[in-house]
Formats: sequence, C-alpha cells, structure tokens
Amino acid sequence: LGGGSLTSSHNPAGYIDTSTKTTKRRKSNANERTTMALEGKTDQEKLKQLSSKPYKEQAVWFLNAYWNDIFKGKEDSVEEIWKWTNLFTELDGKKKKKGCELDEFKAHVFLEKIGKTLSVRDMRAYLKSVDIDFNKKVSLTEYLVCHFKEQGVKWQALVNAPQDDEKAATERIAAQKAVAAASEAANIANEAAATARANATAATKAAKEAAEGELLAKSEEKKAVAAETECAEKKAISEEKAAQAKATEEAALKTAAEAKASAETAAAKEADLKEAELQAKARANEAHQAENHSSKAASEAKAALDKVLLEEKKYKEKMAKLQKDSTNMSLGIVKRNKAANLLDQLKSKPTLALQTAKVTLAAAEKKAAKALKKSEKAAKKAQDAADKISAATAEAKAAREAADADKAKADDDAKKAQADREVADEAQKVATHALILASDARASAEATAKAAEKARQRADSAREAAEEAKKSAEKTLRDAQVAMDEAESKLKELLAKPAGCGEGAKWWLKREFEEAKKYMPKSKLAKLAKNVGQ
Repeated sequence: LGGGSLTSSHNPAGYIDTSTKTTKRRKSNANERTTMALEGKTDQEKLKQLSSKPYKEQAVWFLNAYWNDIFKGKEDSVEEIWKWTNLFTELDGKKKKKGCELDEFKAHVFLEKIGKTLSVRDMRAYLKSVDIDFNKKVSLTEYLVCHFKEQGVKWQALVNAPQDDEKAATERIAAQKAVAAASEAANIANEAAATARANATAATKAAKEAAEGELLAKSEEKKAVAAETECAEKKAISEEKAAQAKATEEAALKTAAEAKASAETAAAKEADLKEAELQAKARANEAHQAENHSSKAASEAKAALDKVLLEEKKYKEKMAKLQKDSTNMSLGIVKRNKAANLLDQLKSKPTLALQTAKVTLAAAEKKAAKALKKSEKAAKKAQDAADKISAATAEAKAAREAADADKAKADDDAKKAQADREVADEAQKVATHALILASDARASAEATAKAAEKARQRADSAREAAEEAKKSAEKTLRDAQVAMDEAESKLKELLAKPAGCGEGAKWWLKREFEEAKKYMPKSKLAKLAKNVGQ
C-alpha cells in the first residue's frame, strides 16, 4: 500500500498529498460547518493517530469515509465491521474497548475466528502486508484498509476523509454518551432488578422453608420431649421392677439358705437316727439272740423234763401193769409170779435219781421259762425301740427329702429370681440408656428448634431486606427508563437532521441503541421502536 492519487469515486474528501506538497482546500461560507480532521503533518502521522484511536472510533471513521462508496444499502457489510470491532475488543485482553491494535498472536487468532485459516508462514506474510506502519501490530484501521483494498480503499484517502462537522460530532458524542449511559443504567438496573426480584423470591421461599423448618423442628422437639418423658417413666418403672426383682431374689436366696440349713439339719438328724437305728437293731438282734437262746434252753429243759416225766409215766404204768398182772387170777401162776418178780425188781431199783432229775429238770424248766419270758420282754423292748427309731429315721428321711425338695425348689426360685433380677437390671440399663439418648435427642431438638427459630428470623429479615432491595431496584429501573426516554429524545432529534458526512457514526449510534434495547423492558422497547421508527 503506497502513496498515490485516488480516483474521485474513492477520494470522498480530497486529501493533502504530502509527497507532492499540493494542497486542495475547501472553501467555506458563513453557514458551512468546520469538519473534524486528524492532526499530523504527513499522512503517515495521521495514520498513526487514527490507528491509536479506540477500536470503535477507528470503525466509525472508516464507515464515515466510505459510507456512500461501499456501505450504503449494505447492512450485512456494516454489521460485519460491527462484529470485527467487537472481536478486536474481545481479543484485547488488557485494554478492551480502550485498545487500538492487536499483537501478531492475537491478530492470528482474529483471522482464525473469522475463517481465514492460513499457514504460519502465510499468516505472517499476510499480517506483514496488513501492518502498514510496520510496528509488528495490527490496528483495526490497518485490517480494514487491507480487507477492502480490492474495493479501492487507500489509507492516504482514509486519513484525510471528511467526518462529522464539530457541531454534529458534539451532538453525536452527546447522543452516544446518553445512549451509553442509558444502556449502562438500563443494564445495571435491569440486572439489579432481576437479581432483586430473584433474591426476593428466593428470600420469600427461604423464609417459607425456614418457617416450615421451624414448625418441623418444634414438632420434633415436642416429640423428643414426649419421648424423653416416656423414657423417664419407663426408667422409673424399670427401676421399681429391678428393686422388686432384687428384693425377690434376696428373699429367694434367704429362703434357699434356710432350706439348705433345714436340709442339712434334717440330713444330720437322719444320719444320727440311722446310727441309732443300727445300734437299736443290733441290740434288738442281741435280744432276739438271747431270746432264742433262752427259748432253746427252755425247750431243752422242757424236753429233758418231758423225757423224765415220760420215763416216770412209763415206770408207773409198768408198775401198775405188773401189779395188776401179779394179782390177776385169770392169768397163770407163772405169769402172775413173773409179774410179781418183775414188780419186785422194779421196786428194788433206786428211783431217787429219777426224782432228783425230775425236781432238777422242773426247776431248770421253770428258770428257763422265766429267762425266756425275760429275754422275750427284753427282745420286745429292744425291737420296739428299734422300730421306734426306725420310724423316727423314716420320718427324718422323709423330712430330709422334703427339706431337699424345699431346697431344690428354693434354689430354682433363687435362680429364677436371679434371672428375673438380671433381666430387670438389663431392662433398667436399657431404659437408662434410652433416657440418655432421649435426653440428648431432646437437647438436640431444642437446639435445632432454637436454630430454626433464629434461621426463620434471619430469613424474615432477609426477606424484608430483599423486598426493600427489590423496591429500590425497581425505582432504579424506573430511573433508568427515564434516562432511556431522554436518550430516545436525543436520538430522535439527531436522526431527524441531515446526514452530512457522519452516516457511519449515525449507523453506529443506532446499532449501539439496538444493543441498549436488549436490557430494556418489553413495554419500553415497544415505545422506543415506535418513536425511533424501527
């Protein structure tokens, strides 16, 4: 891109050619306005000044310069410059809207984003061709000159192109400021109002949830108190049952001890009586043996006496028979004599020994009978004593068995009482633990209820604050709408004036107003669209 003359169709202003030093000046009359121009002695200095302006001002300058030649009636082309300007602004990470040019890397990114996919070598060659002032950076002006060069755009003509006159520029700047201020106010107010409404809705919801949470927490607290009371009652009942079970166990243990003592006493008595029974039976056996001995002696004495008596009877019978035969005349003399002879012989035999034996045996029989009677009495006495002791022993055995049964029953009762007491103790422990848990739960529920109450109070305060913030934001939004009305009035007035050389600036103003309308309420947007004629 070098210096040179421009055709009339692409030299909308006529410019000062610093290479030939020829000057073309505009003549002005009293009614003509002064146009805005770049400062600088040479076109290169003017280009440097233009490239140092913010991206927006570079774009507006370019549109003003080539509105009639390139952009008039071509909304898409103008919109494309709008998008490129915003993309330059977006890629300028530090300066944003105040920036004026991109470094090589950011310029590369820009080209990629708009669809110019070039190799690194081609990209550097392209960027070098774009960088008119050779500072290794690309301004929006440099890119636009390069992009539209096929349509006759030359940078020397661009830097000398006429713009708005000072009055129109002042009015446009005022309108731009009004639009920007209104847009910013509308944006902020709309976002603040939306945020305030959302906060108010959220705060109302949170307050409702907090109130419900408080009700639930208080309900849970009431349940926890009831549960604690119930656990306390159960604990008292379990303690009473445990005490009863302990008393029952102690009584059962006492009864078991007494039964054990009774069983031991009965066993000792039984043992003693068994020993006495054995001794009594031994005595009874001795007495029976003595009785048997006496009975035998008496029998023998009687047998001996009976034998002597029998001999005496036989002797007397024989004497009587011989006496009778000796005098029985019916018998022969020989028989009578024989009988008399035998009778004399019997009479001549000594009978004292028989009489003595008879007396002795009679006395022995009597003594034996007396001894027998005594031994029988002794045996009977010993047997009665033995039988009595045996009866007592049987009674003692029965008493011991009954005592053993009582002891076994008492032991079973004691074991059962011990088991019942252990169950009661465990139930008491469970009830105590349950009461501790219930007390903890009640305390926790109370703390939760208090926290829920405080949360509800905070939520109510937050809701009230949110409502106040909402009212304030809505007032701010109304104020922003008033500012929009004023911006609308200025815009309407500006658009009604003749275009002059500021068509690009006016289009930009309208485009900015389109952006501003995105943050306006629908009712206000409809009113502005009607008033502006869009």
